[in-house]
Amino acid sequence: MDRHKKKLLNRLTVVTVGGLLCGLVVAANLFSLQIIHGDEYASKASQLYTYTNTIPASRGDILDRNGETLVSNKTVYKLCITYAFWEKEGQNDRILQLVNLIDTEDDAELNDTLPISNGRRGSFAFTKDEDSSDYKSLQTFCTKQKWEEDLDADAVVDNLRTLYEVDSSLSDADARKIVGIRYQMEQEQFSMYNPFTLATDISMDLVVRISEQQEKYAGVEVETSAEREIKSDVAANILGYTGPIFAEDWDKYKDNGYSMNAQVGKTGAEQAFEEYLRGTDGERAIQTDARGNVVSEEETKEAKSGNNVILTIDANLQKVAEQSLAQRCQSIGGAKGGAAAVVDVRNGEILALANYPTYDLATFNKDYEKLAANKLTPLLNRSIAGTYAPGSTFKPVTAVAGLETGKITADTRIYDTGIYTYFKGYHPKCWIYNKSGHGHGWEDVTDALEDSCNYFFFETGRLVGGENLEKYAKAFGLGEYTGLELSGEKKGRAAGPTERAEAQKNDSSLRDWSGADSIQTAIGQGDNAFTPLQLANYCAAIASNGTQYEAHLLRSVKAYDYSDTIYTKEATVRNKIEAADSTWKLVQQGMAKVTGEDGTASSVFANYSIKVAGKSGTAQISGTKLDNGIFISYAPYKDPQIAVCVIIEGGDSGNNVAPVVRDIYDAYFYSDKNSTDGTSDGTTGTQDVGAYDVIA
Repeated sequence: MDRHKKKLLNRLTVVTVGGLLCGLVVAANLFSLQIIHGDEYASKASQLYTYTNTIPASRGDILDRNGETLVSNKTVYKLCITYAFWEKEGQNDRILQLVNLIDTEDDAELNDTLPISNGRRGSFAFTKDEDSSDYKSLQTFCTKQKWEEDLDADAVVDNLRTLYEVDSSLSDADARKIVGIRYQMEQEQFSMYNPFTLATDISMDLVVRISEQQEKYAGVEVETSAEREIKSDVAANILGYTGPIFAEDWDKYKDNGYSMNAQVGKTGAEQAFEEYLRGTDGERAIQTDARGNVVSEEETKEAKSGNNVILTIDANLQKVAEQSLAQRCQSIGGAKGGAAAVVDVRNGEILALANYPTYDLATFNKDYEKLAANKLTPLLNRSIAGTYAPGSTFKPVTAVAGLETGKITADTRIYDTGIYTYFKGYHPKCWIYNKSGHGHGWEDVTDALEDSCNYFFFETGRLVGGENLEKYAKAFGLGEYTGLELSGEKKGRAAGPTERAEAQKNDSSLRDWSGADSIQTAIGQGDNAFTPLQLANYCAAIASNGTQYEAHLLRSVKAYDYSDTIYTKEATVRNKIEAADSTWKLVQQGMAKVTGEDGTASSVFANYSIKVAGKSGTAQISGTKLDNGIFISYAPYKDPQIAVCVIIEGGDSGNNVAPVVRDIYDAYFYSDKNSTDGTSDGTTGTQDVGAYDVIA
């Protein structure tokens, strides 16, 4: 046998032996599958797998004090992705296709909270400020990924593209769509036990289109759900909005029975009263075979709707306050914004919290980028988070402090020369001197309140001292939290030596407290900074002879079907400012004279049909051309029911602001609850004013 044939024979032998060995391996495997493990694998093939899905419960309604529904629910279609049936291979392409379909919808809302612009205009940019929950969630996510700190938006998107293996040939806009959804899936912990909601409020047309392409979009299902429906075009800052639970917040929700994909209150009343509004989710058991085919579905736990929250606000009064505030701000050249707060003197209930500019809660998500970029800061809830020097509206505090410490009495008269010369090298002037070149002359405490005489309160403030001014300011709740349930309320600051010393710990450049600080504090300048709600609540305490209630928005809670009252909020006294009856009488008389025929607000209230007590204020703001205008008041004078504070940034004077206060009184005392246009003439109305102090 020649060498060539021998070599060929060897190769055939190797192939034959190899084939025999492979056959033996296959035979052995078949023997193992069919004989040794046959029963075990047959059992697994026929085994059913059960998964539990959550059936979301609808939230309760939010209503005003008169039963007008402000926020409710509507049934909408939503696109959900079920993890078990969602093919991970090629998911980026399918996500892009689905998002493009959703983008053709006018009302559909994509579940994408990544706070980065859409990438259609070149470089990316963050769309939320650093204090927003969406921005904080993104920073937490970046930290977990161990990415560099303080990445700009472009760098974040680049990292997300790499993380989610997005095709590098895709445009920035398309890549942003994909990474936004993939990021959201991760934020909401998309898993076998937690389906992901891709979009809500989709149209029937899109429902049909998705259903017709079920094979293409395996795992994408159309479900119905109850989504929040905004029925009010006012009170955006009060009502707030809902959103998904983010991964970093999950620990605080899971122990309270929330599902991972639950919608929770994020701001406003939705957040503050979450415990009442949230429902109890139901459960659905889904059985599948080993191939993932659904065998059966069963509702194992019925969903229970949340309870209904009744707020203290009056929707009609809120509307008038917002409209009047807007009209007044727009009519004053240079005005930048404003706020109004209205409280019930008798129990601390908040009847209105108005802001200008404001926004439409129904279109909040779509409008967010524009709202966030607006230099007038419409997202700022000025009524509770704007802090302002009170100007002369602080003078009643100084009057109470002076009378109660005995530094002044009802008979004390101080001669206003126009220029206060007590301090060497520091000679502040009374406002009237700047206008006329002379002072007010002899003034007692009620005259000084009527005329808003700086000189009188300079001297009173010097005699009383900074410690007492700070003490009485805080007793009135100024520079203190009001008790409001909403998050975001600012504490403000009551000027005084204690506050100054505390501030010096963080700023060594601040000088020590001096007598000059005391006299500036006495007229509402210096370090004083309060919210409109604090000022309204302080005014209410004057009206009620020192009884100050915690301000609150919750009135009661009704069962989901309104069949029972679950909870009723009781008025809580925050503080009782101890002062003689004569002290309250003098201060109240002085404030009543402010709105009289010779007072600083006479042009607005002198002929008003209900007697109003008030105090105007003009607060000087460093670096601005126009002063802030402030007005606090209560009415009726002899039977106080409500207290009001209105502030307009750049309003120039309290007298400029007073017409808004009058419109609010018109709405409360006179307007037909079913029809009001937010303007006042003081001549028409449906409410009986016989019990009020009416001027003939």
